Formats: sequence, C-alpha cells, structure tokens
Amino acid sequence: MSDDLGTVFDLLEVNGVISAGFVAGGRWRTGFRPDVRLKLLTVARGGVRVSADGADAQVMGVGDVVVLNGCKSVRIEDALETGGLQTTFTHPPDQAFYEAGGGDDTVVVGGHIDLAEGGDALVEGLSGPLLYLPAGRDTERLARTLNHLVDEAMSTRVASEPAGRLHARLVILEVLRAAIRDGESVPIGWARGLLDEALRPALRAIHADPGRSWRLEELAQRSVMSRTVFAERFATVVGKPPLAYLTGWRMYAARRALRGEDVRVDELAMRLGYSTASAFSTAFRREVGESPRAYRTRFTGHEAVPAAG
Repeated sequence: MSDDLGTVFDLLEVNGVISAGFVAGGRWRTGFRPDVRLKLLTVARGGVRVSADGADAQVMGVGDVVVLNGCKSVRIEDALETGGLQTTFTHPPDQAFYEAGGGDDTVVVGGHIDLAEGGDALVEGLSGPLLYLPAGRDTERLARTLNHLVDEAMSTRVASEPAGRLHARLVILEVLRAAIRDGESVPIGWARGLLDEALRPALRAIHADPGRSWRLEELAQRSVMSRTVFAERFATVVGKPPLAYLTGWRMYAARRALRGEDVRVDELAMRLGYSTASAFSTAFRREVGESPRAYRTRFTGHEAVPAAG
C-alpha cells in the first residue's frame, strides 16, 4: 500500500506542511478561519473538542486526527468536564508554534495538505467540513513522531527547523495512510479501489502505465473477473467506469507534464496512449476545460510546444 500511495501522491503532487501548534492547560478555548481547503489537526498530548462550521463538537484524544475540508470556521477547546474560568486566546501571527499559558497538559498540532492543480482527485468524494480519524494501530508511532515534532518546534537547538520539517512530513504521511485505510469513512474513489483486494491489480496497472492502450478485457483479467462483473464492481467502488478512470488518470499526468516539462504536444499524446495530438487535445479539453496550449500558458507563461509537422 505504501508504494501505491507513493505513486498517487507523486502524480497528484501532494505535499504536507505542519504550520502551527500550541500548548495549553486548564480551561481554554480558541478558534480560527482556515485559509486553505484541507487542514488537519491532531493531538499529541491531552484531549480537546473540535467543531467546524457550527457542527457538533468532536472529542479528540492522543493520536486522533481531524481533517478539515473546506470549512469556514473552526473552534477548539479543552475536553475537561469540570466548570470554571475559560481562557480565550488567538494564534500570534508571528509564531508557528506557541505556548498559550495555563499549563502544558494539552498539545495540539495543525497543518495543511497542499494539492497541485488537478489534485482534488485526492479528496474526490469527501463530504462534510470535518472528517474524524480515530487513533488506530499506528497510534504509538504517530504519537512518537508528534512528540519529536513538538520538541523540535519549541527548540533552539542547531538544525531544529529542518528536523522539524522532516517530522512534519512523517506526520502528514501517517495521517494520509490512516485516511486511506479507513475506506468507509473516507469515500475517495481511488483509495477505495486500492483497498479492494480484487480491484487493486487493475488500479495498479493503470497507475503504473497510463499510456498503455488498456482494453476493458485486459483490466478485468488483471482482477481475475469477467468483463461485466469487473466493470460493474469498478464503477460501484471507484465511482466511475474503468476507461473513464483511465482517461482521468492520463489527464492528471498530462497536467503535471505541461506544468513542468518542455514536451511537445504530439510527444505527450503518444506517451499517454493517444494516436494523434488532435485526439489528445480533444480529450484534454473535455476533461480540463481548455486546450493543452492554453493550460501551459496559464501556468508557465509559455505556450505549449506545438506538434511536429
């Protein structure tokens, strides 16, 4: 599964960044307005209550994670059941990680997941402003990584910043692994397909070689199914027919190439399984909404290299 995730993340250019965190104690409350679509919060110590866009609060303990999906406002407070004075605080704009005062019985770490253009496939099917991922079998490993991250974030030691970035990437990876494993709670098409033992070989084949002229029969054979059964199961689990999924995957590869490579349109067409530049351009326009040349110009300021001829 790790190799499968690596293939998906590389193509969709998924990057994670730990951007903030705080230590607090006693009775407290804070809130913020997310500035990106996908943010996450996880608890390294203690417990909290988190609510998004006014929905019922979710109680979180050590190792639990919530993914905030396009929400407008978030509220976090301690999970203590006792009454008493509650301290309200806001995040200092000049500090990525800070001590809110009142003690250190709670440590919350926040971050966001960066998606390149077209990377919405990573979360296609995700609904609701708050997705809760309870601590699971990797709780101890994630907790250790979080503790290292907190230690580096608040340290003045030499090289604490690059060490913190390393731990942050490990945290993001563990969070995404948990999300992919939880196929029922995270109804993401490609993730559910990779979790399906029968469909996984066909998806791996598409991901590994999107430029091959795959026929439905070939993909069905990879999954040891009849053509009809395979097509029905694939559409049900992944959310779209196999060849439509193949086309979408080709277009993700095309967008990445057009943003970062000096490649001719006809060469890219052949690489991705199209017999002519015209057929590729038509498919690209239908999927993306503009021509390959217009797409490259918009992202790089340079026109796509025309086809040879």
